[in-house]
Amino acid sequence: MLNFMGLPGIMAVGGRASARMTRCGVSALLWAAIVLQAGFAIAAADPRQCIMEAGSAVEKSDVAAFEKQVDVDAILEQALNLFVRRAQDPEAAKDLPPMVALLFTQAASKEGNVRALLLNETRSFVLNGISSGAFAGKKPSAKASQGMLAPLFADASTGRKEIKNVGQARRDGEGWLVPFVVHDSGNDESYDVTGRVTSVKGEMRLTSVANMESLLRRVAAESRAVEP
Repeated sequence: MLNFMGLPGIMAVGGRASARMTRCGVSALLWAAIVLQAGFAIAAADPRQCIMEAGSAVEKSDVAAFEKQVDVDAILEQALNLFVRRAQDPEAAKDLPPMVALLFTQAASKEGNVRALLLNETRSFVLNGISSGAFAGKKPSAKASQGMLAPLFADASTGRKEIKNVGQARRDGEGWLVPFVVHDSGNDESYDVTGRVTSVKGEMRLTSVANMESLLRRVAAESRAVEP
């Protein structure tokens, strides 16, 4: 009678449905785990993280940590190339002090010592500003202004440098573009920066500044404005 009513068949169908539900449940859990793991991977490899950690390194006066997050040499090369190009433009060169214009003109040759000297002196100024605590708001030490070309940096702000408002990263052909703001307490100015972050040996690192040229133009204009 039970067979006639089809209970065995219903039970069989129910068993298959239960098995399908179990398989679906397991699959859903697996997918959830994969998605969560991917989410954690994205978070760990967030291009914004190196920007925030660079700011933290400045606050802690930790040069090693800063250089781990920022390719200082590559960014200084980028800036020097723009300065050299500017010095070779007769109109733009008028705004540069004669000594500076001469140095940048000579630095156009990558084979000479002048280029290496400018890069080394600028690197020293930046890293001394971090290690001395000057860029963290501490009183600048004599070490921060040492160097053969120290007079070139006499008017450069050694005030506290804060990284603020780190925005959303967006992909481009070379990595990620990350907008952020650098506030300089030395001159009470804020600078909108678009950093380019790339993956270097599996680690995110700030390797260039996409809007470097406009930033240098602004700094040059500010420098002219304070000239006597």
